[in-house]
Amino acid sequence: MGNNQTYKNRALKSLEGKWVEGIITTLFYLLIAGCVGSIISLPFGNDAKALGMGTQGIWALLCLPLGWGFAVYFLNLIRNQDISYGRLFDGYRDFGRIFLAGLLVGLCEAIGFLLLIVPGVIASLMFSQTCFIMKDDPQVSATDAMKRSMEMMDGHKWELFKIGFSFLGWIILAVLTCGFGFLFLYPYMYTTLAHYYEDLKGEKI
Repeated sequence: MGNNQTYKNRALKSLEGKWVEGIITTLFYLLIAGCVGSIISLPFGNDAKALGMGTQGIWALLCLPLGWGFAVYFLNLIRNQDISYGRLFDGYRDFGRIFLAGLLVGLCEAIGFLLLIVPGVIASLMFSQTCFIMKDDPQVSATDAMKRSMEMMDGHKWELFKIGFSFLGWIILAVLTCGFGFLFLYPYMYTTLAHYYEDLKGEKI
């Protein structure tokens, strides 16, 4: 396994000549997952705030396969596979399996964060490879993919945490640009994580 900078350098190398595709895909994802959810709750106004929040919650659930498609898009990118924008919606072709995985992982993370921050972070790291595993094995169930992720991350959680933490400065900078910087940061981060998965998978074989 490499170090933080190794994976970041490999991500930048993979993004050469593909930044435009990565940025546009990120824009589509943020507009659909974030902006559309906010827009559809507007008609309810302050008088039905709870109903508006419920609508946003339902939309967030419906976007779980979209989040999966966004993550694996960058796995396709580093493998020099098809990165047409339609790949963003691949999760809806296998909606039940992908939705269930996203829901279960989200619930585990939420329970962890409700207990304390540290258990939530650990849960996020444990199940961090679930989406990639489901991409590589179309037959694996949601729960089995989560189990495999736990096994893959055994002894590697601190390693991945350091990679994520190394982006903190970039995250702050992206926030200071009113969020515009995330259009560049997300492709960088997700491509880095995709390269990490490739090495992790190779080590476990």
